[in-house]
Amino acid sequence: MAINERPVVALTMGDPAGVGPEIVAKYVAGPRKSDLTLVVVGEQQLLEETARRLKLNFPNLNVITRPSRDKFVPGAVNLASLKARGRKDVEPGKPDAKTGRAAMAFVEKATDLVMLNEVDAIVTAPISKKAINDAGYYFAGHTDYFANRTNTSKYAMCFLGDNWRVALVTSHHALRKVHAKIKLARVIRTVSLFDEFLRAIGVKAPRIVVVGLNPHAGEAGLLGTEEINEIEPAIGACRARGISADGPMSAEAAFIKHLDNKYDGVVAMYHDQGLVPLKVLAPHRTVHVTLGLPFVRTSVGHGAGFDIAGRGVAKIDSLRNAVNLAAKLVRTTRQR
Repeated sequence: MAINERPVVALTMGDPAGVGPEIVAKYVAGPRKSDLTLVVVGEQQLLEETARRLKLNFPNLNVITRPSRDKFVPGAVNLASLKARGRKDVEPGKPDAKTGRAAMAFVEKATDLVMLNEVDAIVTAPISKKAINDAGYYFAGHTDYFANRTNTSKYAMCFLGDNWRVALVTSHHALRKVHAKIKLARVIRTVSLFDEFLRAIGVKAPRIVVVGLNPHAGEAGLLGTEEINEIEPAIGACRARGISADGPMSAEAAFIKHLDNKYDGVVAMYHDQGLVPLKVLAPHRTVHVTLGLPFVRTSVGHGAGFDIAGRGVAKIDSLRNAVNLAAKLVRTTRQR
């Protein structure tokens, strides 16, 4: 594969009852960067119906029933079309097992394509975790599915929004279970993957701050001992590997210092600890990237938006950023 060859990016349509079809339709109908080849993985009827409902000036689709790299047209809207909705009509805002099954059919097809080297990266529109579980896909979301499909054990969720960069030691776990998962090896893994990612996006000497699990980073053991027993030793091990990592630090102090550009990224211990500050400051522009997979995967940084599905108000900033980041990471990987 030539370094200068356009990255081929597969974009899944998400849950048919959510905002996924809407933001995908808006994205392909609007101005897009010409330095990548886009392949939408979804259902033609659903995409075209969505475009008509939104009164979009929709481009002609290059519909491919047996998608492969040599059939994709640069600059066109290539569609790897599946008949996967599972029912004739989808009602916006009402996900169920059938829409969950359709969403995962799109994801499975995109995964097939990237593992066969027909595409270079996957960008996912949002799904419903409950709907996919009702459909028999027992995962906490896309990330766990991709890790399972590729037999990847060392992975982490990372989020970017404007100048904010956050990686999570744990992801979609009930809060009462988080403390048992804060272990030295998991913290080392997350910091190491994050350091590698920051270098891949152009940060030459990443400065990473690691937050504590407990209030005030445990207050020297008074408010919890995870910082002393797991997090601090992990930071020391990362430093021994040449990674610039500080902490454990209280979450509020860490994010303020990141805001002041004293650090290039924050490693948070759990989902809301890391994402609340990020999404408050960059609510519609946040992007997720999965670290550690054998291929590039990015995603919108928001959910399926069932409360606004079908109203035509969903923003596409996050999706656009996710596609552009995926293409950038593919180019970076080729240059290594």
